[in-house]
Order: sequence, then structure tokens, then C-alpha cells
Amino acid sequence: MTDMADLAARVERVADILEADQGRPDIVRRGSVLDSVVRVILSQSTSDVNSGRAWKSLEERFPTWDEALQAGPGEIERTIRAGGLAKQKSRYIHGLLTRVKDETGALSLDGLCEWSDDDVFEWLGTIDGVGTKSIAVVLMFACGRDVCPVDTHVLRISRRLGFVPPKATAEKAFWALKELIPEGRAPSLHINLIRFGKSRCTARNPDCDGCPFADKCRYDRESGKIRDDEEES
Repeated sequence: MTDMADLAARVERVADILEADQGRPDIVRRGSVLDSVVRVILSQSTSDVNSGRAWKSLEERFPTWDEALQAGPGEIERTIRAGGLAKQKSRYIHGLLTRVKDETGALSLDGLCEWSDDDVFEWLGTIDGVGTKSIAVVLMFACGRDVCPVDTHVLRISRRLGFVPPKATAEKAFWALKELIPEGRAPSLHINLIRFGKSRCTARNPDCDGCPFADKCRYDRESGKIRDDEEES
């Protein structure tokens, strides 16, 4: 069986190689914490282009969150239609605004950045439409925390390189990687794995020839599947 020390060393090696090739990206904070939560809700199950359009429409229609709260889910739904799943997402957004207003007396979540990661996960995790990946994105981009959100690219590569089991969910992968990524490297690894996943380690027909991680990769090009050979590692 592969032990934790070996897995951590593998993760560090991948982080080093990706940073040497792609650099260590700067994490740009955008907007308030509440803005960030709404953005991640809008980003679910759609493209960056569509979620960006929905966000722009939301900003233009509602200059303040109080106006969005007063308008109600129906008007929010009409405003964010370009982002897809508008009915569901409008209900999540209005529910979020209602909860924040009821519990804090104001439409702001900036105080969350003073909380521990565990407390943020516990509180935001009770909000409909906000899961582990969404919370990690908020912590990383709005609060500057050392976390690695697991999107489809991070999950795919983590499975292929054996950081997590071949059938691990994004939820399980997040908590597993949290114990393996070297301190201070999680945001960089997140960004660089996404870049690598889009440019080379794609879902279909990945460019495996000359890959710097080929020696530890479990992806079988012939079958298109991941070998479950953990005991041989």
C-alpha cells in the first residue's frame, strides 16, 4: 500500500514541476465574501462565459444585495437566466441572502475571513446550494486561505496520478489532498492543475507522450480508464 509520506512526496513533486513550468500564480481577490459565494453558485454546471454573463446581469439589475433580496427569487431568476439552471440558482441565492440578513442583520459575510476554516465549512455547509468545492473556492479567492478546491480537472489528475482512489469523489479528494499538499502550496497547485488539465491532461485524448508524470500515472490510453493498482505502488 502507498503510505501518506510517499503520497505527500508525489504531490510535492508535481507541485514543483508545475511551478517550474507554469510559474507560481498570484491569487487575485475579487469583490466581497458574499459576492464570492454568489459567484460560485452561478458557476455551478455551466461555463465561465455563461456564469460571467449571469453575474454581470445581476450586478446591473441589483446595485445592492438588499435590492436583490427585496426583489425575490422570481426576479433573480429572470436576471440570471443566461447562466443556466436559473430557477434553482435563484432560489439558492435568495435563500443565502435571507439567511445572512436574518443572522447578521446586514448583507455582508466579510467577517467569515476571521473564522477558522472548520467554522467556515460548518456554517456555509448548511446553506442550500453551497458544497465543499464552493466553500473552498470562497476561502481561497475571498479569504486568501491555503486550500485547493477540487474541480473536474483537479479530480481527474489526482485520480490518474494516484493521489486518490480511481473512483474517489470530489468531496473525498478535497479532504485527502488537504493532508497531502505542502503548506503554502495549495492555491498554486489548484491553478496549475487546472491549466495542466485544460492544456495536456484532458478528459479525452490526453497528450501523454513526454508527460513529466508518466512514471506514476495510472491512466491507460488504450482503455481510457484508470488502473486500480494502488497495492503495486
